Amino acid sequence: MHVKSDKHHILHNRLEWSARPQALALRERPELVPTIDRDVHNELHRIAPAVPLLGYYALNRIQAVYEPQEGTIASIDSLIKAIDIAGNHRRAHHVERGMADLAIQAIQIQRAILRGNVK
Repeated sequence: MHVKSDKHHILHNRLEWSARPQALALRERPELVPTIDRDVHNELHRIAPAVPLLGYYALNRIQAVYEPQEGTIASIDSLIKAIDIAGNHRRAHHVERGMADLAIQAIQIQRAILRGNVK
């Protein structure tokens, strides 16, 4: 029996994360688009909320500090670190900090599901 698999974009929802070039560039990073079993993919979307789209300046900061890693989980950890750095930037508004925290929480839910399920 063949188990069907899908590509999963860590930075989903597609419509929002395709709205800005900086967001789309992050969304399409190959290390942030793992292949997972379709059943796991469906469960992930049932449990994990969409990652809120961050603002223009935060996205630029994330792109500047994000360092791709070998493997999806390590790359997720690097993305979380980059989002945290962007959210704590001295020019970040407290609302931007809150959005960064929400994005990190949404990604951490995915990370817990993906650990051990990435092909």
